[in-house]
Amino acid sequence: MTDWWLKFGCFLTGFNYNLVKNSSEQSAKNVKKYTSAMLLIVLVWFFIGYSFATRYLHLATWGGILGGILMSFVVIQIERIIILSTRVSTWSSLFRILLALVMSILGAFIMDQITFKDDIELRKAQVMDERVKIAVKQSEEDLQKQIQDLDTMISTANSRYEAVSEDLKRNPVIVTSYTNRSITRDSEGKEVNSTQSTNKSVMENPKKLEMEQLHKQIETLQSKKFALAASITSIKELKEQELKASTGFLDELTLLHDVVTSSSIALFVYLLFLFFFLAIELFVLVMKLTDSDSDYDRLLRHQTDIRVQMLEKLRIH
Repeated sequence: MTDWWLKFGCFLTGFNYNLVKNSSEQSAKNVKKYTSAMLLIVLVWFFIGYSFATRYLHLATWGGILGGILMSFVVIQIERIIILSTRVSTWSSLFRILLALVMSILGAFIMDQITFKDDIELRKAQVMDERVKIAVKQSEEDLQKQIQDLDTMISTANSRYEAVSEDLKRNPVIVTSYTNRSITRDSEGKEVNSTQSTNKSVMENPKKLEMEQLHKQIETLQSKKFALAASITSIKELKEQELKASTGFLDELTLLHDVVTSSSIALFVYLLFLFFFLAIELFVLVMKLTDSDSDYDRLLRHQTDIRVQMLEKLRIH
């Protein structure tokens, strides 16, 4: 079991298993110590990566697991750069501290969003109510304008309908008169006799068809008006659903800022998470800077020195 754990630790940290196995117990302890520290960091960042992917990228469970694995891979590579460095320079230490500060701020933000979830939801409800009022007001104004336009069209159609109706009352039918005249002539072409007859035709007033069309048009316009008036009552619920669906990461950060700055206790919790993540991020760096050289490190330097001497001899010859 110990040998398996040592192999896993060497794989995770990048140490050479064969060299560690043939070194002292102190070298094996160093590997296990770095392994435990890296597993702690990886576990925390896997949870953060999973939460970020599922909460803000709206991925499924497999997407969250993939996001956690990706974040863990990045953290492992960053920590291995420090662990495998034979000499940690001042510039690399400063860069790692800066990176740790950035990662701790991001980690604290995400953890606080999970910790203060109920408080954020309460603040979101307040902000959402204000946004809904503004959005509903604008939408209601647009709908009222459309209703006014429909009222104008309905009024015009009603006026025309009444005019046509009055005309139909006066002239329900149209009577058309026409005269037929026949002339009788003799052989020389002179008019001998002429007869004249008058005929009348009665037809339905064509404006009756126009009246029916106007009636259908008025019914259609009134139906549209009633539909718009009914939509005003449900528009608040629809706008609230739309605004909730479009809440993003920046909105969450803004709400978190409001929650954190509204209470000294909330600010204390945020700073507590911030320093916790900062300590975890600098854990490996501090161990690397404070640990004394083991025989594994000296063996690596010895191999390097021998290799350099061999190259120098080859260059001379």
